[in-house]
Amino acid sequence: MMTSVMGGDVEPGTGDDVSIERPDTESDRPVQLPRRWRLSDPLISAGATAGLLVVMAVVAEVGARSGWWRASTLPATSTMLSGVAGLMDDPQFWSDLTRSGLEIGLAILFGSTAGLLSGLLFWKLPTLGRIFEPYLVSFYAVPMVLFYPLAIVVVGINASSVVILATIMATIPVALNTTVGLNGIRPVYLKLSRSLQCKPHQMLFSIALPAAAPFIVAGLRLGVVYALIGSIAMEFVTAQAGLGYRIRYYYEIFDNDRMFAYILVVLVLSVLLTALLAGLERLVVKGRTS
Repeated sequence: MMTSVMGGDVEPGTGDDVSIERPDTESDRPVQLPRRWRLSDPLISAGATAGLLVVMAVVAEVGARSGWWRASTLPATSTMLSGVAGLMDDPQFWSDLTRSGLEIGLAILFGSTAGLLSGLLFWKLPTLGRIFEPYLVSFYAVPMVLFYPLAIVVVGINASSVVILATIMATIPVALNTTVGLNGIRPVYLKLSRSLQCKPHQMLFSIALPAAAPFIVAGLRLGVVYALIGSIAMEFVTAQAGLGYRIRYYYEIFDNDRMFAYILVVLVLSVLLTALLAGLERLVVKGRTS
């Protein structure tokens, strides 16, 4: 008796099922559909952000012109832009911008360096990390303005006190994120480096830091944001120069137009810094996945 399998006859054997694979045909091969063109995620994000800013600018312009609120509460967009244009010819503005830019830059540099070194130390000495991590997390929630009187007593009323406190604010997120990223490295990577007899600096720069790069870059983004916030906030409290000080000064003399012009400059500065770091983060992620 013959047994039929997939439409073909075979000789009876042991009774096991027999399967015969059919050769591939043109109809069996997967059809590749044409890839649809679409915008990349960065362009979508940038377009959405630009659209939101345009909407906010239009609402501010229409609201102030139509009397939805008083112009002293929020001036029209055109008024703020004209105020910014007027600042371009003011030497005092460039002096304030230079002072704030120097403070923010130093806070970013010192905070990033201290945060990276602290994260590496906590990774190499886990016991030390477990001891200090709760204090860093708790200290992260404390407003640095509280320590400004102490900084004034130690270094005086100058740019150094602003840089010190802004650096502390920038250091904590970088240190915490660096520690988390390094502790999350797969053990097989470290075992492989030891089996290959990699030197400590080779293991650090070729394996550890690249593996933890996404967390480190995210920490750097937070560090930059907190350096900016810390510098402007400290200037706003007791400094005698800088963008934050000038905002407070114009607020006290009721010059709202120039005050909002300075606020707009700070907002533009923060957007530029955030955009630069977002681009850096995309490059790091792209380099790891390519």
